[in-house]
Amino acid sequence: MIVANSSPVIILTKQGVFDLFKKCFQNLVIPKAVYDEVMLKENSPEAAALAKSIKQKWVIVQKTAIMPELHTKNIGQGEKEAISLAHKLKTLLIIDDDFAKKYATIFGVEAHGTFYVLYLACLRKLISKDDAKNIIDGMIIDGFYVSADLYVKFFELLGGI
Repeated sequence: MIVANSSPVIILTKQGVFDLFKKCFQNLVIPKAVYDEVMLKENSPEAAALAKSIKQKWVIVQKTAIMPELHTKNIGQGEKEAISLAHKLKTLLIIDDDFAKKYATIFGVEAHGTFYVLYLACLRKLISKDDAKNIIDGMIIDGFYVSADLYVKFFELLGGI
């Protein structure tokens, strides 16, 4: 089981691999604010995928109180709830915002981005290295920012598998 913020859910759905959450972690728990963010566009692929996975019961939406220390304007509501929920459940957090990752770390929450899901999927032979490259290239085409350093480091890491 893991907790995720809206960005990884949306990004992986747009690339057609939302099910990697299920394959890698069995269950995905999202806070209500993340559910609301993803469902904003009712007819979007991400809203449809999320609704279907909730019906299949491998995605769970959970209300959570925000940790008092996270009452800040530096991160959004979804990030605050995701960090708080991962802290409460003592589980891994998948979140792409670097600032939010720093907050998570401060509170003892292990936080990784979308690339972590792709890395695990490669490690477990759920997708190939070429699939990972194609997914990442698609993410970039769709507007996901990846520094050149991270791009190179990720594929160096994959080379070690």
